Amino acid sequence: MAAPLATWKPPQPSVWQQFRREPAAFLARWLHRCRPRLSISPPAEASNPITVVCISDTHQSQPTVPDGDLLLHAGDLSNYGSFEELQAQLDWLASLPHRHKVLIAGNHDRLLDPEYVARFPDRICETEGRSRADLDWHDLVYLNCTSRTLEFGHRRVNIFGSPWTPQFGTFAFQYPPIRDVWTGAVPQGTDIVLTHGPPRGYLDLGGKGCPHLLREVAKTRPQAVVFGHIHAGHGQEEAGFRGVDTCYQRVMAGNGGLATVFAMVAWLLGAWVMKLLYSVLGKGDNSLPRTTMINASLVESEPVIVLVI
Repeated sequence: MAAPLATWKPPQPSVWQQFRREPAAFLARWLHRCRPRLSISPPAEASNPITVVCISDTHQSQPTVPDGDLLLHAGDLSNYGSFEELQAQLDWLASLPHRHKVLIAGNHDRLLDPEYVARFPDRICETEGRSRADLDWHDLVYLNCTSRTLEFGHRRVNIFGSPWTPQFGTFAFQYPPIRDVWTGAVPQGTDIVLTHGPPRGYLDLGGKGCPHLLREVAKTRPQAVVFGHIHAGHGQEEAGFRGVDTCYQRVMAGNGGLATVFAMVAWLLGAWVMKLLYSVLGKGDNSLPRTTMINASLVESEPVIVLVI
């Protein structure tokens, strides 16, 4: 079995360089870190909770995965996207005990991208018995800019999945960063968005996510967005839609500048006042709308993230 790919950590620019390059984004990120955190929301239906196990970027490894109702894999099953690598991962995923298992491709899963195979036959090619059509998917649900509704007793979960990420190098399922492939892509009523790359501003190593995806998430407000790709961004974060959060999202999506940052300061003060008020009244903030952002990358043996909805 091939060893997992090491996490690439680029040299970090100085604080001054970061500010000069994107002053509004730099200040917005700093203010966002100062916001009152939203508490982890309890399951919407406590009598019938659904346990969602989130993994990504296994890169041919087969880590220990806890049991649950739903397993999500956010792409990069393989290192080089070969038939043998992909089939080994599909066989492993199919052997896991979860009731439903849903996956998408990542930029390393070259064989799954027919356009990439056609353009770069010297990097990946299909031969008899080893083509994309020959893969055995078992009972796995594979999403490629498509949706699936899954049933868990009397509950239903709508999942939209897409492998596409902004272009970096020569990999599969990529688009030029200036191209908006996300507006209108996520159907209304989607509960979970499964993408390979993150929305900009959330668990994306300082802004390496996609601003177009962030705008779509802010519009559709799914219960959770599960992704990977940025290995060092592994973790979980609650994204709210209060004034301070909306200002941050506008700046990260490229729709706001320094004026939005100044508005963010006022909303930040208001958010802390409301937090204090909730505390005095003994109330929680679970009624506030939010989306759980999960970077499920497992490249460096990070713990598997489990979400209960």
